[in-house]
Amino acid sequence: MELKNDNEFLILKNYSNFLIDLGLDFFFCNEKKQNTTCKTLKSIKDIDNYIKNWQNRNDCNLILRNDNICSKNLILLSEDNNFLNLHKSKQYRPVLLTKMFASIGQNVDDFFIINIDFTKMKENHLKEVNDILKLYISILKPPIFIDMCSENSKKISEVYKTNLDGDYFKIPSISEIMKNQNLKRDAWVQLKLIKAKLNEFL
Repeated sequence: MELKNDNEFLILKNYSNFLIDLGLDFFFCNEKKQNTTCKTLKSIKDIDNYIKNWQNRNDCNLILRNDNICSKNLILLSEDNNFLNLHKSKQYRPVLLTKMFASIGQNVDDFFIINIDFTKMKENHLKEVNDILKLYISILKPPIFIDMCSENSKKISEVYKTNLDGDYFKIPSISEIMKNQNLKRDAWVQLKLIKAKLNEFL
């Protein structure tokens, strides 16, 4: 029995040395630390601060959201951050986005908006972005989730359709509609359904 324990210790020690030689020990330790950190995030503000630090460390700007922390209704976008300008004055926003929600009597800024800039995303960012979105959704518990991500970003948005307590609506992305005006009809159908659902809450 004692010999078996000694052998297991040697195997573990050799494996640890092997990871160090490959430079992988930091990765595994950092991933464990990261998962622990994520579990301590209990509010929207906590997540916002975590994102800011994570993006600074990784020299990227992938995730932006608007300043609305009161709404539970979520819009998820996948546009270029420079195109969407969530942090700038409304006059710099895409006019189409504003008009779409105005057509059903809604101000788009009354929604909680998250944008994931897929033009800058790398493969190694995917898990982190997914985890962050899961945290946002678990805290928000959105009664309405409006997915306006592009077809290229299905690997993010498709995950959440089956894990929601609220209603899910899929609208073509802003950039896709601008390239293909025929998609406006599909968007309008969904917008009318969203209007009807919002009226139920009045």
